[in-house]
Amino acid sequence: MFERGRDTMDVYVIRHGKAEQDSQSGLDRDRVLKKKGHKQAEWIAEQLHTRDPKPALVLSSPYPRAKETAAPIWDALGMHAQIDDRLGAERSLSDMIDLLHDARGSGCVAIIGHNPTCARLVSALCNGLTTMPGGHRTGEVAHVRIDGDELIGGGSLIERFRME
Repeated sequence: MFERGRDTMDVYVIRHGKAEQDSQSGLDRDRVLKKKGHKQAEWIAEQLHTRDPKPALVLSSPYPRAKETAAPIWDALGMHAQIDDRLGAERSLSDMIDLLHDARGSGCVAIIGHNPTCARLVSALCNGLTTMPGGHRTGEVAHVRIDGDELIGGGSLIERFRME
């Protein structure tokens, strides 16, 4: 097993599950998960519950589709809901980097957000400011390990997983 150093931070970057194309309000921010998205969320929760390391902190975008993805994870890990506006779809990569800086010292962190920011974050953490091959599909989890103080380019992509 990999020995984590004192400055190591594990991050699970999760894009929300498959969502409805439209919302009742007509606003993108109000879209909810499809049946497949709920299945993806349950599957992700099972996966994170059995992984090492397990998230010690799980933060979600305030959007319903992200909160619906996060809910089974919070339940599986015995956590209360924690929402962070910096994970909203309209927010920037810089906002997500700031969030991770604030989460340093929390051990393993899972964040549930939106594309294109999820894909950009994984890419920035692992490669600097380039593009992650294959993007970030709905219901996909990217496990990134950051060893040291530098977030940008300081991470290694451990694995990507998604229910098929």
